[in-house]
Amino acid sequence: SSIVTEEQQKPEVEQIEIWKCKGTECKAWVRKEFVTEALPTCPLCQTQMVRSYKHVPVATKKGNKKFLVGKKRF
Repeated sequence: SSIVTEEQQKPEVEQIEIWKCKGTECKAWVRKEFVTEALPTCPLCQTQMVRSYKHVPVATKKGNKKFLVGKKRF
């Protein structure tokens, strides 16, 4: 048995919409904003996916990093 102290508080979480795999053995899930199809299939096992919600830790932005998204192709 473990005793939780105030120092071991859980990180802040947010609820996000996801698509999760219906496969019983598969644990895959994808954020809703990354899905382009109306009814997506699992990228790992090709089983149909269903809409759901997941609690994930809130990502905190550190610094002013700029990310390069792809390269221009002519």
